[in-house]
Amino acid sequence: MTRKIASLAGLERIARLKSDLEMRRFAAFRAHVEAARARIGQIEHELESLYRTDAPFSVAEARLVNALAGERSRALLSAERELERMLPGYEQARRSAAREFGRAEAVHGLREDMIAQARLERMRRDHDG
Repeated sequence: MTRKIASLAGLERIARLKSDLEMRRFAAFRAHVEAARARIGQIEHELESLYRTDAPFSVAEARLVNALAGERSRALLSAERELERMLPGYEQARRSAAREFGRAEAVHGLREDMIAQARLERMRRDHDG
């Protein structure tokens, strides 16, 4: 029984290492996705603020605002496409991190159950013997 417990402890260490690696990979993806979403929010805010004014526009000002809005709209489309390209990798990293974490927890649970079972058997032997 102790050999099985030791084997499970080794498997648990490996599972924890894989889990940590996948969690780090997911964290990196998450940081990039959050930065892309923040960029999109910032560009959207810039677009809104271009047209939000109480004073009337002159023709020259309207042309300038429209040119700026066109540039910001293109930047927004580009940022949204960049986010769309990131999302499949992000989802894959999230699933892998969850799977590896679950695997590590399952091995840990098995090892804990085996330790408890060995402890019970030892108590029975000590009590009976």
